[in-house]
Amino acid sequence: MGRSGAREEEAGAGDSHASTAASLLAELDRLSADREAGEGQVAVELRMDEGLIPAARSVLQVYQGVEGARLYSSGYLDLKGNAWGAIVQARSGCIDVVTVAALEEDSASTVRAVRMFATDDAEG
Repeated sequence: MGRSGAREEEAGAGDSHASTAASLLAELDRLSADREAGEGQVAVELRMDEGLIPAARSVLQVYQGVEGARLYSSGYLDLKGNAWGAIVQARSGCIDVVTVAALEEDSASTVRAVRMFATDDAEG
């Protein structure tokens, strides 16, 4: 991602099975647990074999099942309806920013989630 402390992984890119919103959240959780102290964010990107609206709905349904998750904002990010995004407080001290972009005439989509962690920068 080009910033110090950032870590990016790709999930589902070479997998033979279709990626799901649940696998996106599971990978975010795994990366969050494995991150080194001081890393400010982790990211996951995957391709889903469904259009933008079903993919966005799947993402929201997965977060709905997370205890304590809170949706702050969601909606289309462009005038044509080819991109959608959401901001979710998923865990204490972290915020997930999720985007879904339509691919191939909306027969598939790319889902990207970035989990940002609160940092203690008061030492400087």
